[in-house]
Amino acid sequence: MIGAGIIEMQTTLLVNDQVIPLNEFTQNYLGNVIRGIVLSLGQDAKDVHLHIDEAGLRIYTETGEVPLVKDFARLLIESTIKGMLSPLKGIFWLGRITVSCRKVGNEKENVIRN
Repeated sequence: MIGAGIIEMQTTLLVNDQVIPLNEFTQNYLGNVIRGIVLSLGQDAKDVHLHIDEAGLRIYTETGEVPLVKDFARLLIESTIKGMLSPLKGIFWLGRITVSCRKVGNEKENVIRN
């Protein structure tokens, strides 16, 4: 059982413009990690959209683009996202990635079901 602090997230994933279906655990996992990244960058957002493509990494919230000033932060975030996605079925080449997450619940106690 996971204690309080996990926030229910609705998360969608597109890889190379193809929708990758996500179960509830994976939606919450990805959504909370991405929300944590944005919190670490100093923004508390309900909606987060992360894009990785040939132009690089960009993160948007409901207030606009999140500035990524340091290359280290950009590289760390990009490698974290790609690493999290690599074991998912249907992901063979990570050219264009779009992850959109929306906070849909309050903090709650969750039980992980595998």
